[in-house]
Amino acid sequence: MDDDTATGRLLWQVTLRWRAAVDRAVAPLGLTHAQYSLIGSLYGLTRQGRTPSQRELADFAGLEQIYVSKLIRGLADAGLVTRSEHPTDSRARQLSLTAKGVEVTEAAVGIVHALQHDLTAPIGGPSGPRNRALISTLRTLLGGTPGASEGSTAMTATPTLTGQDIGEAQGALSALLTNVLAASDVSANEYVTFRVITVRGPWESLDDLAAYLATQPQLNLDTAGAGKLCAGLVQKGLVTAGGPVALTPAGSQLFESLNATVRETTQRIYAGLDANDLATAHRVLATLTDRAHRAVSG
Repeated sequence: MDDDTATGRLLWQVTLRWRAAVDRAVAPLGLTHAQYSLIGSLYGLTRQGRTPSQRELADFAGLEQIYVSKLIRGLADAGLVTRSEHPTDSRARQLSLTAKGVEVTEAAVGIVHALQHDLTAPIGGPSGPRNRALISTLRTLLGGTPGASEGSTAMTATPTLTGQDIGEAQGALSALLTNVLAASDVSANEYVTFRVITVRGPWESLDDLAAYLATQPQLNLDTAGAGKLCAGLVQKGLVTAGGPVALTPAGSQLFESLNATVRETTQRIYAGLDANDLATAHRVLATLTDRAHRAVSG
């Protein structure tokens, strides 16, 4: 088939591949691609403060109302969606997500967002100019299809970042660090202390070092606990006792070995993440940290 007549065939093949990928990805959540498309649209409308009727949701998602009715019944039976009386139309029902529905949808949106990164990786990723051009072309081909552009954006938007998200990420990474360090009989707090001594040292005394460590919320130590941590490292022969406080040769060797292992693990964890996304995440987390510190200090 000539390339200039292959548009429909290629669009169909991409669509089938995408639907199959989404079906596989969201199946553990009890969803199909079609259900995800609908519940994702409802999630998008809910975030806008709207409680749509079934017809409004169908229009927004660009789906036939009879098909939407069938999907809604399945989602309601699964406890993800509720239907209530419409305040102005006795024939209509308003739709909203249950708490379980919000949780499942946000998990699904995150999964599908990652899939989009994989799908568009060959053309530079979701934020690349080639993907933006493709989106523009597809919107042109869709013409005035109801909900085509708006619904797509709502379904694929990344869920709002919450404190729980940050806490879960911090917990998972802390557990990973603990696991990496376990073979060397070094705790996460001891490893952080190595870094503080190396990057911010040398320190005039162990008391100065302990006082600084006690100000670091991620360590969860008071001054006494930080002093005990430093004394333990001195006892192990990894940190010098007198000023300036620094790593001993054995401490330096251990720290270099641990750094190599942590660096390798970090590279695997960060593999495939867009540099712009990482820069944005860094700015957001830095701002949140600063605001939290300000709030605590009054």
